[in-house]
This record gives sequence, C-alpha cells and structure tokens, in this order.
Amino acid sequence: MKPINALSLSAAALLLLASLCVAGCAGLGERPATELVPRSLDDVRGAPRPATAGQHQPIVALVLGGGGLRGYAHLGVLRALEDAGIQPDLLVGTSAGAVVGAAYASGLPLDRIEAIAREVKPSSLIDFTFSKSGLMRGDHIATWVHSLTSGMPIEQFPRRFAAVATDLRSGQAVLLDAGAPGTAVQASAAVPGINVPVAYAGGHLVDGGIASLVPVRFARAMGADIVIAVDIYCTGPQSDGLAAPMVLLRVMRVQSCLIAAHEMAEADVLISPPVSVSGLSATGEREAAITAGYEAALAALPGIRSGLRRHHVLR
Repeated sequence: MKPINALSLSAAALLLLASLCVAGCAGLGERPATELVPRSLDDVRGAPRPATAGQHQPIVALVLGGGGLRGYAHLGVLRALEDAGIQPDLLVGTSAGAVVGAAYASGLPLDRIEAIAREVKPSSLIDFTFSKSGLMRGDHIATWVHSLTSGMPIEQFPRRFAAVATDLRSGQAVLLDAGAPGTAVQASAAVPGINVPVAYAGGHLVDGGIASLVPVRFARAMGADIVIAVDIYCTGPQSDGLAAPMVLLRVMRVQSCLIAAHEMAEADVLISPPVSVSGLSATGEREAAITAGYEAALAALPGIRSGLRRHHVLR
C-alpha cells in the first residue's frame, strides 16, 4: 500500500539521489516540527494501560509488518480473519502495515478498504521535492490517510492503533499512538534517503522498518495477550540481480530480516505470505499479493484458534 519503498527504487532514482547529494542541494530548508509525540518501548511498558470495555477479556493484537507494495497482502489477511470471525482489539503497523492498520482501526469497512486499494494509483501518492533530505515529502500519503480515516485522531479510533517509526537520532523504534494518523503513517513510511524525515519536537522520524519491521514487542507493551503478526517482506522471492542498486537492495533486505527475526519469533502466530510486487503498475501482482495473504492466513487459522481457546476467547 505504501507508494514507493527501498525495494521498488529504480537505478535512475538512486542516481538522482546521488546527484542531489553531490550537488549539495540547499532544498527547501528545515520543515516545521509536527505534533507527534513518539514513545520508546520502555515508555510504553511503563505507562498505565487504558481501561476498555471488556477489559477482563484477553487482548488480541494484529501486527502488520512493512514491505511497500507487498502491503496488499495485509488486505487478504484481514479478509481471512473477518471470514473466520476473528476481530483484533489492537492493530500495530510499520510502514505499509501502518497504512492498512490505520484504515481498518478507524472503522472503515474492509470492503471499502479493498475497493480503495484497487482504485488508487500509487503514483498519485508520490510528491517529489528538491531537498537535501530526500526525493519525496510524503505529504500526499499523509493527506490520503487523513481522508481514509475521516480526519479522526488516532486516540478516537474505534480500535486501538499505533504506527511504529524509527527515531533518527537514537536509532530506536518508537510508537505513535496519538494525533493525526496521516502524519504518523507518513513518519512510519519515510524511507531514509527517499522520503524527507518527519520532524517532531525532539528530532526526526524515519521508516519504522529500520528498527522494528514487524512490531511485536510494541503490541505486547500495549497489553496484547495474543499477538498475530504478519511478515510480508522476508519470505517472498528475492531478486538475483547484480547491478549495483540491486545488490544494495538485496543487502538491505538481508540486514532488515536478520534484525527482525528475533522479534517476529515472539509472536504467538506468524503469518508469512510469499509475496512480491515489482512496481507501481503491477496490478496483477497486487491481486496475487491479496490472494497470498488470504491463503496464508487461512493456513494459520488452526494455530490462531488454538491460542484463542487457551485464553478462553473461543470455546
């Protein structure tokens, strides 16, 4: 669902980025800080948990990982869970997962989300800029998510939701669970070197996938008893290209997945559909990703139901 990411960059884009850096483009200057208030994992663990209706019931979290246009697979996962009558209480997403998670947690019906995902032209969400900090502002995706969620702040969503970003100064994953969802998603999806980092009062935020590709630990810290996690990035087919940009992207993927492996292993159930979407115009591959997500979630249902029974959610 994210319009562009490190996996879909062309060699031309990388060359353009390099030329901007060499030229030392002055850009548009420092952008004003947003009102985002990122919280570290320790901050979230130490905070009092909000009281909710049915608070004595176990909390089920759905964690949606990052992976650019592979995020269409998340739609298939949600469809399979809905068909099975499984409703998450909490959604936590990184990058593409934050886009889908925000839309679903805001109360937008899944049928409508699917229709919008099929209708949207990812290229319409790209907003190029002349800046030494990146090639795109990310404002278009923020505006789009704002419209998807009817301008509702995150704290008013019918379901609890949080996006995960990376603090550029500390290198640590941070949670964004209040304020404008569009801005939170923009930060969560801000690919370094491609998207301009999102400023906040204490620094700058970039793509959450750098530090927490599939943010299981934040879901636990927010009180989840059962965590269903979806990895759309580390299982799919890999390119074997040897051109310099492709080698760089392959190395980035290896590093990201090695970092993410331990956290993903902490989920109660991990759904890993093998998906690949090669570009912005690959509509057939997007449909295949939705189908792969659905089928992978169906295969995981016995494990999910077993976990729910252990917590007396299902009889």
